[in-house]
Amino acid sequence: MKLGLVLECDMGGPDELVLICLARRLNPAATILPVALGSKEQVFLRGVDVARELVEVSACDRVLIVWDLKPYWQKAATRTCEAEADELRQKIATTKSSTAANISLLCLTWELETWLIADSRAVNKHLSTGPHVPMFHCSKPLSKTDPKAYLDRECKKYRGRYQRYVDVREAIQIARHIPDTKRISRVPSFARFAGFVCGNRKAAFKQCGDVCNDLVHQAYQMGKG
Repeated sequence: MKLGLVLECDMGGPDELVLICLARRLNPAATILPVALGSKEQVFLRGVDVARELVEVSACDRVLIVWDLKPYWQKAATRTCEAEADELRQKIATTKSSTAANISLLCLTWELETWLIADSRAVNKHLSTGPHVPMFHCSKPLSKTDPKAYLDRECKKYRGRYQRYVDVREAIQIARHIPDTKRISRVPSFARFAGFVCGNRKAAFKQCGDVCNDLVHQAYQMGKG
């Protein structure tokens, strides 16, 4: 099975690396073909056309268009994932039915970091230094409407005020440490992602985080730049 991902991040960005990593762990047999468009604006302007090409030209069995709810696409407080998705659905509806049937949408409430903070085990393992074991815990990840800023504050709390969370390097490191799907699957957007990747929203990981070592190395090289 070939799965396409249309993303708002830059090429090799944290969303791309984390989603590839988790998809590999959920469905080792899948081939993942990501296309990073660089911004949320580009996802809404070109995302459906890119998804169409992935189906019709690259022979992807399914394509998932992914974006963060925050910031709102139309800069209005009333915007929701459903409202933003409707804009893309209208464009998908103009494509031929056989192609449209293979395109799915995934809005992340609020950002990718919502998935990361959902599993304190992964965050604590990432932040641990020798005998100093952090006590990070977030029982309601969706209550953090700015999860990236929240994770940044937690990183500085445990590592020092100048040791910020660097998403391009650290998001994939935390994702790799997520031991199972018991906690992260409580986040609705991840459950939908699991359903897209392997047809089961409650699916467990079939491989350990070591299958993402190449992605961690890629992130490290990106972070150096």
